[in-house]
Formats: sequence, structure tokens, C-alpha cells
Amino acid sequence: MNLDIIHFLIVLLCFTITASQIHKTDPDCDLNITQLIQSKGYKCEEHKVITNDGYILGVFRIPYGRNGSSSTSLGRPVLLQHGLLDAATTWVLNFPEQSLAFILADMGYDVWLGNMRGNRYSRAHVKYNPNRDEAFWDFSWDDMARDDLPSMIYYILNATKHIQIGYIGHSQGTLIAFAEFGNLNNPVQNNVSFYASLAPIAQIGHQRTPLKYLDTDSKQLERYWHKLFGRNEFLPASNILKWLGKYACGEFFIDRLMCENMLFIVGGPDKKNLNASRIPVYTSHGPSGTSVKNMIHFMQCGRSNRFQAYNYHTPEENQLHYNQTIPPMYSIRSMKVPTAVFWAGEDWLADPTDVTYVFDNIQSLVYEKYVPHYNHFDFVWAVSANKVIYEDLINVMQKYHPIQ
Repeated sequence: MNLDIIHFLIVLLCFTITASQIHKTDPDCDLNITQLIQSKGYKCEEHKVITNDGYILGVFRIPYGRNGSSSTSLGRPVLLQHGLLDAATTWVLNFPEQSLAFILADMGYDVWLGNMRGNRYSRAHVKYNPNRDEAFWDFSWDDMARDDLPSMIYYILNATKHIQIGYIGHSQGTLIAFAEFGNLNNPVQNNVSFYASLAPIAQIGHQRTPLKYLDTDSKQLERYWHKLFGRNEFLPASNILKWLGKYACGEFFIDRLMCENMLFIVGGPDKKNLNASRIPVYTSHGPSGTSVKNMIHFMQCGRSNRFQAYNYHTPEENQLHYNQTIPPMYSIRSMKVPTAVFWAGEDWLADPTDVTYVFDNIQSLVYEKYVPHYNHFDFVWAVSANKVIYEDLINVMQKYHPIQ
């Protein structure tokens, strides 16, 4: 057992601090996604998408902008997919002129907001109860790529009668897209006319998140994380969050709400590009939940620096799942979807060194933009994102996926 793990366990035993209370001064802190959207003057529809393996995903639709109506001719559909530990709310937490979902709806696009299995809007299954059945939480981003993403795309196409969608992913939303759009065994990429990748993730061997301090020998990683967090939902105790927060922010916390919130621990706590008054809103709506297995999968990819499927505890288990003793690799090279990549210099999870793997392998790149002063969540929450990111994104998307 390495010194970092020993230090972690000692600190874990010493801390008895409970989670600090979030000072909710903004009414948006207590609204669900439907209420958030409607409170800004937009129509919101809730849809239930059932995957092939029985998960029931909450998908939300903003069919038109504030000035539209039921008689409005709807634009082409665009699916926005959130990142790790996040939810569809991430696209609507800022004001209408700053939030990508609202901007696209006001332009005339038919906007769909996806939620991955296990987050607060997708805690349902045709067979398993998330509060009772361990089997519900037996998933990682492999399953999101293979089942959740195609299920949502085909549902949207069936509902809208279109043959292609535009896709915009952030963080984990890019990871599952790279994995599935490059999968030659699934033709779903033929139904995607444009893909925008915000904070792109494939290889993450150079991640700078404090989660790396919970790493251990690859053969023991799965067992170690199960001992710390169990086998169901990833719900770190307050003392673990405080310990990780010290690594994220140093001895003197930048902002207690941010430094003890797992989203900012993963993505970086720098708030210089954010509207500081919205931080209680961001921390009230996230993290939104995932499985321990999914977090283990991210840790495995960080340790191996390989874009690969989940590595089970033994070669025999891998053989059972994959018909080979090691997990299969994913490929980006076979992806044909026109892709725009937006990446950042201060991103802890999508580190610039790792993003070079995407550029070295992608064959369908049509645009890229590097923002040196952005971090992981600035792509969705920065007050300047509408100018720095979204204007360019929309200009490129209209070439490949126009509104009408």
C-alpha cells in the first residue's frame, strides 16, 4: 500500500466533519430541470427512453424558443449530453443568453437534453430498484456508450421523423460519443450529422484531478474502491470530500462550496470565468450521481492511459465478458461524423496532453479551438462561453446540421 493511500486512511479516521450547508439564496437552487426551463419562459417536455437492458432514462425537450409556439415549424433536433457526475441541468443553469440549450432553442433548433443511467433523472429500471438492488449499479460508461446513447438518438429520430441529429457532448458525453461513433458494429454514427466535443475525453492518463490520490496498484484498484465506496451509487462521505478538497484547493479554500463539491474536485475549482452568484446554483444541482463501477472505470483509464473497456478483476472475468482476457480498446479512427473539438489549458480531467490523442487519431475533424484560460466546467457555465465557445460552435454546426 503506497504512502498516499496510508495518508488517506489516516486522515479518513481523523476527520469527523459533516458536510457544510449550502446557503441557498437563489430560487433556482431548489428547482428541478422542468421548473428551471419553464421559469425562463421556455416550453419543456419530459420523455422516458428505455434502453435495451432496461434502464429508464429521463430525456427533456425544449422544442422551440421563447418566442415560439405549438404552431411553430420545429427545427432539426440537437442532443446535448452532460459530463461525468452531471445531469442535463448543466445546460440550463445560467441565464438564457448564456446557456447553450436556451441559445439553440431561441435560434430555432429542437433541443433535447439527455441523462445517463444512474443520475437523478435516470434512477429507474424495468426490473431493478436503485435503492435496493446492487444490480442496478452494475454499469460503467461502456454501457452508456453501447446502450444509452443509441437509445436516445433513435428515440429522438422516431419522435421527430428526422434521419439525423446534431450532437453536442461535454466531458463524459464526449467519451461515450468517441467510443460509440467509432464502433463499426453499430451504424448509429450514420444518424449523426455533426458532433461538437467540449472538454474531450478519450485517454486520461495525465488527469490532474485529486482522484488520482485514490489510485493504487491496478490489480487492487477495483477491490480498494469497493472497500471505500461500496458497490452501488458513488456517494463519498463528507470527510472524504474534505480530504479531496484540500488537494483541489490547497490549505486555504478558494470557496468552500466548490472545494467540497465533487464536480469541482474533478473539474477544477477555479471560478474566475464564472458568475460567482451562480455557484450555489451549480453546487445545488450537482453532483447528480453515478455508479462506483463507472468511477473505477475512469480510474482504470487514468492508470493505463488507454481508451479501453472496463477491466474486470481477473482475466477469467474479462474472458467471460469480452471473449478475451484483456479489455478491448476503443478506436476513434473509424469515426466519420464531422467533429468540432473545443479544449482548454486549465482542464484537470481533459488535460491538454491527453487531448493530443484525439487529434492524433481523429479522421473527421472539421474545426478545433483551444482556450488556454478555461477549465473543465467553463464550457457549460462560464459567463463568456456564449462568445468564446458557442458562437464558433453554432457557426460550424450550421454548415453540417442547419436549423431547417
